[in-house]
Amino acid sequence: MLAVRRAGGRERIVALRALLAYVIGAIQQEHLGALSGAGTTAIAGLPADEYPYLTEAARGARSLTLDREFQGGLALLPAGLAR
Repeated sequence: MLAVRRAGGRERIVALRALLAYVIGAIQQEHLGALSGAGTTAIAGLPADEYPYLTEAARGARSLTLDREFQGGLALLPAGLAR
């Protein structure tokens, strides 16, 4: 991952810090912002005609496992770094 597109030293540092930020953020989200919490329930309860994307995402979030959420986000990093 850190050798994305012949990255130089600076790009590798940015990539490493992006990966670390993702991992640390995922750990914080797991402990402080669980998708099974009241916030997700509140968003899912919003009027779907006014907030179609938010309510759909919140309803889907209820069945999203921590592992699938982490792996899905992690899979997005290389694509972003390759740009």
